[in-house]
Amino acid sequence: MEPRVSYALVGLFVVALTGVFVVTTLWLVGVGPAGDDRTFAIYPPESVAGIAGESLVKYQGVDVGKVREVGIDPGDPRRIRLLIDVRRDVPINVDTTASLASQGLTGLVYFIELHGGEPGSPPLQTEPGADYPVIRAVPSDLAKLQRTGTELLDEAKGAAAELRDTLASLRGLVGEDERATIGAGLQDARQATAHLSQAAGTLDDHLERLGPVLDDLSRAVGRLPALAERAGETLDAAAAAASAIGQAARRLDGLTAQAAPGVTALTRDGMPELVALLRDLRGLTGRLDRLATDLEQEPNLLLYGRTRRPGPGER
Repeated sequence: MEPRVSYALVGLFVVALTGVFVVTTLWLVGVGPAGDDRTFAIYPPESVAGIAGESLVKYQGVDVGKVREVGIDPGDPRRIRLLIDVRRDVPINVDTTASLASQGLTGLVYFIELHGGEPGSPPLQTEPGADYPVIRAVPSDLAKLQRTGTELLDEAKGAAAELRDTLASLRGLVGEDERATIGAGLQDARQATAHLSQAAGTLDDHLERLGPVLDDLSRAVGRLPALAERAGETLDAAAAAASAIGQAARRLDGLTAQAAPGVTALTRDGMPELVALLRDLRGLTGRLDRLATDLEQEPNLLLYGRTRRPGPGER
């Protein structure tokens, strides 16, 4: 009987050890008791390529859980449903959002990124009729970039189509004559542009020459106040001179009136004597003229007198 009892104890020990091993393994792989994690549903608006079971779930860069299941939504086959397990101590509120993200330069490691909302927001609860609380999903940065690129490409295609239609319409409206006219107009425009360029160069030369003139003009304008002051002084002096001339004219008129009787008497009584005096002065002037001529010819006249010429019959 003792060997049988020993085998039973050994078997019981093996079963207990196996149970402990299974529980430990499940805990290590993330499948713990229901009270350790909370399950949430996410419906991404884009492809979930790269996300699989056991993919990481991060809360603003911190590991907080793993992806439990990736599959099609049972209620709507057009959507993909992700079930994630998140630790209970992580605050998941009504304004928490989820998006797909990649790690590394190659972008080969994908995970779910959770973003917290405003402080004081109420916790996220399960809606009536739903199996799990649903975290609102937002497009990833890569999806936004792809959408922007697609929109730009569509706009570029539309602009190219409009340009193509416009060119086709212009070809239909513009004939050979109109094209020649347009070409001539463009040629005239080029010539006008060249003339404008030359005129601009000439204008620059004139402006350069005008600079010194403007400088001289500025200096002249600066001198105007002094000139104006001098002109004022000159006008004052001219006014004083005019006043003095007026006074002198009035005095001369008085003297003329006073001297008029004397002038009349001189003209009546002294005029004959004055005429005789002028006649004598004329004769004296002639004799002095002859004397000067003789002295020029014979300077010795002042010392020896005039030489007496012999008369007829004298030697």
